[in-house]
Amino acid sequence: MTPPHFIIPTVKLRLSVACVAMLALSACTPPPPPPLAPEPAPAALASDDLCYLVQAEAAKSPGLEVDRAPDVVKYEPRPLMPPKGGYPRGVIRRDGKTRVKVSVVVDTTGKADMSTFTVVETTHKWLGDNLKSLVPKWTFTPAMKNGCRVAGLWVFTATPGQRRAAK
Repeated sequence: MTPPHFIIPTVKLRLSVACVAMLALSACTPPPPPPLAPEPAPAALASDDLCYLVQAEAAKSPGLEVDRAPDVVKYEPRPLMPPKGGYPRGVIRRDGKTRVKVSVVVDTTGKADMSTFTVVETTHKWLGDNLKSLVPKWTFTPAMKNGCRVAGLWVFTATPGQRRAAK
């Protein structure tokens, strides 16, 4: 059986209208956005800028963990040497246990910042006083962090006059 003669033109007309409608809609639809470009890498900081940031961080917290701690290059004069006439009375205790521990911030030029000098522990006041008078005369290497010189905390511990154990 053949379809009536009017059905074929109606189907063609509907298909034509549908195609025209799809073309019209696609013309009105905005094009898809371009693919996202990768985000640019952050600009590398110049070494001076990086050091400035690292130094600022260390200035806020001198006890900051560093790659290399400050160290003494030159002990001149030597620490805790007995003065003429020997140590003051009581510096070396009878049991031989004498101890001093001090801390000071060493700046980026290798100089001790004496405003930060602290006697952490001592068995006699002379030990701390002796170090306080000597440390400003010493030369240090500054602390290093990420390849930059930074202010860092230097801690010195000594036990002068401690008796050696008998063999």
